[in-house]
Amino acid sequence: PVLVDLDSSGFDTNIPRDQQIDENLKIMYRQMISNAKKTLLFLGQPYRAGDQPDPGAGSLENVPHGTVHVWTGDPRQPNLADMGNFFSAARDPIFFAHHGNIDRLWHVWRGLRPSNTDFTDPDWLDAAFLFYDEEARPVRVRVR
Repeated sequence: PVLVDLDSSGFDTNIPRDQQIDENLKIMYRQMISNAKKTLLFLGQPYRAGDQPDPGAGSLENVPHGTVHVWTGDPRQPNLADMGNFFSAARDPIFFAHHGNIDRLWHVWRGLRPSNTDFTDPDWLDAAFLFYDEEARPVRVRVR
């Protein structure tokens, strides 16, 4: 039972709890307000077929999203099967609560100023992803 340090992938138990909470609040202000003055800065740049890898993550993608993925779970699991690995992250019940919170942060961010709007780019809105069902058959899931 430790408090997540949003500024790292680990935790420092030497930092007093109140100080860690204060640091986390400052980080969230930076990620939600200072570094996210428009939609693409908040959620990230589009990534389309043929693009160079890693076009640019939004402020929320790495912190708190990525930090909580790495922080949650037990790295002693075989093959590091915890929330920090793509192949096993969704097996952790925390995954769904975590992603629900990321959706909540998007909703909060949209209400902070009138210029914070939803995406209108059809490539973003109509994206599809390929997953496998319980019988290892490919299934295409559309975002919209």
